[in-house]
Amino acid sequence: MTQLAIHADDISKRFVRFTDQRNTLKERLVRGRAKKSEDFWALKNVSIEIPQGSVYGLIGHNGSGKSTMLKIMSGIYRPTSGTITTHGRLAALIELGAGFHPDMTGRENIKLNGSILGLTKKEITDATDEIIDFSGLKDFIDDPVKHYSSGMYVRLGFAVAVHMNPEILLVDEVLAVGDEEFQRKCFDHLSKLRKAGKTIVVVSHGLGQLEGLCDEVTWLDHGEVQKTGPTTEIINAYLERVNTEESARSRQVAATRTASEEQDKNELVLTQAQILSPEGEPLNHTETGKTFAITVNFTTNQELLGPNLRIAFQHETGPLVTMVSNHRVHADFGVLQPKEYQVTTNIIDNPLLPGRYRVHIDVFDYTGTRTLDTWNEVLEFPVRSASGEIGQGFVTIPATFTIT
Repeated sequence: MTQLAIHADDISKRFVRFTDQRNTLKERLVRGRAKKSEDFWALKNVSIEIPQGSVYGLIGHNGSGKSTMLKIMSGIYRPTSGTITTHGRLAALIELGAGFHPDMTGRENIKLNGSILGLTKKEITDATDEIIDFSGLKDFIDDPVKHYSSGMYVRLGFAVAVHMNPEILLVDEVLAVGDEEFQRKCFDHLSKLRKAGKTIVVVSHGLGQLEGLCDEVTWLDHGEVQKTGPTTEIINAYLERVNTEESARSRQVAATRTASEEQDKNELVLTQAQILSPEGEPLNHTETGKTFAITVNFTTNQELLGPNLRIAFQHETGPLVTMVSNHRVHADFGVLQPKEYQVTTNIIDNPLLPGRYRVHIDVFDYTGTRTLDTWNEVLEFPVRSASGEIGQGFVTIPATFTIT
């Protein structure tokens, strides 16, 4: 049977909110104490089992109860109902500089935190040099921490927490504050703790980082457990809901253009463009790896032989990423008569990585040498990831690997 480091059984946490607050002394003297209050349940019947030696993640939107759950695990909060059981020395890195005395130096705060965690003087002394080296604050370690930047705070706080030999480490979003070098150092150290059999519980919105770090995750929503299980599976389910809710809130409005009198005389005039799902539903975003469509409407004012429609994708940072055209894929429109047409371009298994992209549309004659119409920055849309990954580059390239 698997030994548990933390067992949360049917945890609920209630906070009391006063809806008619008295914010000043005068208001309190004149109007008396606030009387109207309401209960806010930050957690509702949450049960979590975290095995010893595992890396466990908590995910969910802001206000879902992740940090409250972590504070109950650490003993900062007591649950309104339910029980929480932990096995082993616990260190928590929940808020920047939590437990630091602003007038004490970094070195003095190392000793203070060590004694709070129950370490002996010898254990603290033995760990001090290693903590200072890891934090990279050797030149500032004897300065009062009130003069530290937020980045220096998190460096020292993380270094203290992970070097106090905890059996259980709780980490809440603080890694996002450090620079790239320090973040890598932190994750390398977390990997060492994991190999040493320590238990790590992480709250983070960096889903890509959690996917590479955690064995299991629990997804919380408005204080209730939605799903618990393998990291990739739960993150995908969470992102699917987030993307669905985003689509429901805001549909992509079709871009339309009214042609001028001069344009009306052109052989071809672009009039409308829109992003759609494969089922024809308007989209306000697309996802990497999932097919979507771009529809383009245009009007021809005379007979035309096989025009070439080109759609270009530009990343928000400036570079042109790629372009598609019907001539490139050998799709000939034939001879077009004077009337309105709609062309649907399916972007198969969308190769664009997460980011924001602008769409530019050009139409050329059948030779590809003469421009019939141009419409720059027709649409702008975000690409989301179905797995929480962060885009490195602009496109994903299908590939296989074989080792012999």
